[in-house]
Amino acid sequence: MNKKKHIELTRLQGAIAIASFSAGVLIACVCLFFIPPLGEIASSAISIVSELLVLCGAILGVKASYDVKFRRFEAELRQVIENENKPTT
Repeated sequence: MNKKKHIELTRLQGAIAIASFSAGVLIACVCLFFIPPLGEIASSAISIVSELLVLCGAILGVKASYDVKFRRFEAELRQVIENENKPTT
C-alpha cells in the first residue's frame, strides 16, 4: 500500500471513530437532558451508545493492530533486503 492510500485510510478510520464517539455522546446528552423523564437515559439509548463506543474502540484497535503488524513486516523486509545487499566475503 502506498503512503498516500495509507494516510487516506488512517484519516478515514480516525474520522469514523470520532464520528461514532461524538454520536454516542450526543445521543446520551439528548436522552439525559431533553427527553422526558429528564435525568434518565432509556435502556435502548444506553445500548446504542455502548454499541457506538464499542465501534469506536474496535476501529482504533484494528488501526493500532494494523500499524504494528505493518511496521513489523516493513522492518523484516528491510532486514532481508540489507542481508541480500551485503557483500559476501
